[in-house]
Formats: sequence, structure tokens, C-alpha cells
Amino acid sequence: MIIMMNRLMKKKGLNNKGFSLVELIIVIAIMAILVAVMVPTLIKQVEKSKVSSDIQLADSIRNAFLCAATDARVISDAASAPYIGSLENGGMYVNDSSFLNSDCIMRESVFEIYGKSPATAIDEIKSTHTPGANIKVELKNGNVVVTIEGTDKTGKKHPQADRYIVVE
Repeated sequence: MIIMMNRLMKKKGLNNKGFSLVELIIVIAIMAILVAVMVPTLIKQVEKSKVSSDIQLADSIRNAFLCAATDARVISDAASAPYIGSLENGGMYVNDSSFLNSDCIMRESVFEIYGKSPATAIDEIKSTHTPGANIKVELKNGNVVVTIEGTDKTGKKHPQADRYIVVE
């Protein structure tokens, strides 16, 4: 069949063996337009996935502190009382050196539940954030709230406090 097509094309003088330069330029232009339309959407989707990852990170920290704060061993531990008080009175940051270096049961419980030091979570923030971003844990109305300060849940480059990632 192909041989018959080639003979027919030779008889009619149609011996085109490729694409013309104009056809290639048109295809490249169409592809460039498609890429230009798709790139902003792709960038937004990548930032959304980073924010989702940070929400999961904050939720893991929240669960670790919530479980630790409700553990009977922690509640009865006198060395843990100041840190529970910190959570209730304005909160504390996950990289608080006095907490990280303490020998209280609450610290042990948080490390055990989270699986590692909660201070390492700061290096795991993926969404758009300022260089000084930090993670704050506080107790509000009996609920543990984790805020990733210096982030922006909308993907903007200049985060504002009212748009920080917050997990309650």
C-alpha cells in the first residue's frame, strides 16, 4: 500500500518528504502559547501543594503537643507544669531551648509522639515563608493551636500575620 502511495505521489509530482519551515514555526508558536498559559497555573498548584504539606506538618506537631498535654504522666509531672503554663499563657515556640533541654516528661512525650525534636520542623517548612519563620504552639480555649509564623497560606511572597498557616 505504501509503495502504491509513493508511485502515485511521484506521478503527480508530490514528492514531499518532511515538514516545511512554516509548518514547524506554527507548531512551535502554538506550543509556546500553551506553555505560557499553563505555567502560571502550574506555579499556583505547586505552591498549594507546599501549603498542604505545611498544614500536615503543623497538624503533626499539634497532635504531639495535644497528646502530651493530656497525658496523665505529664499533668502530674511538676517539671512539665511551666511548659503547660506557657502553652496557656501566650504559647511557646518549638525551638524553645529551655523546653528542648529540659528533663520533663512533657518533652519526652512530645519527642516520642512526633518522632524527633519539634525544632526540626522549622527546616521542613516548604511554602513561601520569611527567613525567620517559626512555629508557635499555644493552648486556646482548651484546644492546641499551631501557627507557622512567617508563612503565607495564599502563596504570596510577603506573608502577613492574618494569613499565617494556622491549625486548630
